[in-house]
Parts: sequence; structure tokens; C-alpha cells
Amino acid sequence: MNTKKSNIILLVAIFLFGNAALAQFNKPLQSATNKNGYSEARYNIGISGGITSTYWAHFGGTQTHYNAPFNFGLTGGLVIERMFNANSSLSLEGYFAMRNTQLNYYVLNYPINMGLGPEHNKDYYRQLDAKYQEVNMQVLLTRYFSQGNIRPYAFVAPRVTVPLSGNMVWQRTQVSKYGTANQQLIESTRDIDTVMMTAQNTWQSSLGLVIGGGVMFRINVSNYYFIVKADVSAHAALAHFTFAQDKPQLRASFLNSYTYEETHGTSQNVIGAGYIDPYLLGMRINTDAAAKITIMFPLKKQLKGACMKWGEYD
Repeated sequence: MNTKKSNIILLVAIFLFGNAALAQFNKPLQSATNKNGYSEARYNIGISGGITSTYWAHFGGTQTHYNAPFNFGLTGGLVIERMFNANSSLSLEGYFAMRNTQLNYYVLNYPINMGLGPEHNKDYYRQLDAKYQEVNMQVLLTRYFSQGNIRPYAFVAPRVTVPLSGNMVWQRTQVSKYGTANQQLIESTRDIDTVMMTAQNTWQSSLGLVIGGGVMFRINVSNYYFIVKADVSAHAALAHFTFAQDKPQLRASFLNSYTYEETHGTSQNVIGAGYIDPYLLGMRINTDAAAKITIMFPLKKQLKGACMKWGEYD
């Protein structure tokens, strides 16, 4: 077959394929007067933001009683949702989160020996303040429980967390006259250490599980619709990963977020106040909760028909 005939056949094939695609694209549209009759987009894209609270839970150890005040931080990011049908979807979400948490407890009858005499005991009040940022990537499987304009839903998702930067402030203050009704902190004996969050006191990444639920509102406008979601969720880090500082190997820990250096007392960041007491506090599990508002915009083909205004959607 010569080149001229080949080109003619190719042009005819392209023309026929183009007409078929154009016919598919220009399929009948829903009436602009029937707002509830719009077909749903397969893909939605949007922005999400809200508040989050971080909580480091401790289990085991000597069951030291500690207090962890409620706290808030901000979180926000982008969402892409793929609708399978009217009742289920899969979403890819990426968030930036500003986290802070506090923990304080008393250490009573702590043995002290300064080399100046016999060992004696003292009572201390210890406090941790941690402020840091992290990136969260999660894949949500969502189940919607109705097909109206207001739809309750539930979701579950694996999450990958990558801490970015932050600081820990450890305080240790000697306590005088400790008692249930009378506590006095001696300010002159307070030790304060501020350290950066590094691979020695923070795992470089973690894998966790998110569960939550909320309500979706579908808002119909003239020739379009958009979606508003309000939900709450809870997350727990289940496994932690980091590269060892002393040799090139990947270290992992299930549930416990104390690093290898913290657990074995080899962290270079402990100076004087020394919040790190795994033998007192046992296993630490990082958890957080969030309340968010998400605004979603359906991605649909924009068509122009003879009897329809520009901006109608299929």
C-alpha cells in the first residue's frame, strides 16, 4: 500500500472516530428546571479545613497518673473523590496539620545523689509541651446512607503521617509540701529544656487508621451543584518507621511511639529536665481527632446546546 492511500485511510478513520466521540459527548442533557434530576459527577475536587486535637495516650509502665489537657490546632488540605455510585466513593486526601499537646505528672520520692552525701528523695512536677507540624495522606472509603440532597455517611481510611518540624519543651520543678490540698512549686529549682523534634525522639513516618462520619449537603444552583460536608473523625497511629541513625537500616515499632533511642535511654536530646521516662509511662500511642468542613466541586463536562444556556452540565 502506497503512502498516499495510507494517509487517506488514516484521515477517514480519524474523521469517523471523531464523529463517534462527538456524538457521545453531546448526549442528551438533564433539564435545567429539574435540579434534582442532575446526574452526579464521577469526580469531585475540593478543599477541607477545620480543627484538630492531639492526644498522646500512655499505657503500662508503673501506671504513673498523668494529666493531658484538651488542646486545639488547625488542619487543612485538598480532597479528590471518585464516586463509584450514589452510595460509595473513594477519596484521596492530603492535609497539613498544626499539632500541639501537653502532658504533666508528678514523680514522688525520686532518689537523688549529688555526690555530696547519702542518697535522699525529692518530689518533682514534670511537664511536656510539644508543638509540631505534619503532613497526613489518607485514602477514604466512604459509604453514603441515602440518595437525597442530605446524606449521612461513614468512612474508614488508612493514613500515612510524616512529621515536618517542631519543638518539645520539658520542665522539671521540685515540689514542696506535696499533698492533695496543698501543692507548692519551688520556682528556683525549675529546669527547662527545649529540644527540636528529630529522629531520636520522633518517628519519621507512621501508618494509622482513621474512622469517622458526617453529613453531606448537596446544594443545587441554576445549572450546577456543589457539595458541602461536615464530619468528625478519630485517628490512631498503629505502626512507626524510621531509618536508624547509627546504621542504614529501617526500624519499625507497632503502636508504641517511643523511639528506639528513648526506650533504650540513648537519646542525645535529654539534658536535665528529661521528660523521657518510658519506665514510668510505659507505651505511648499517638492519637488525634478532627472536625472539618469540606467544600466539593463536581468535575463535569461543560456543554452548549441550541436550547440551553452556556454552562449546562450533563
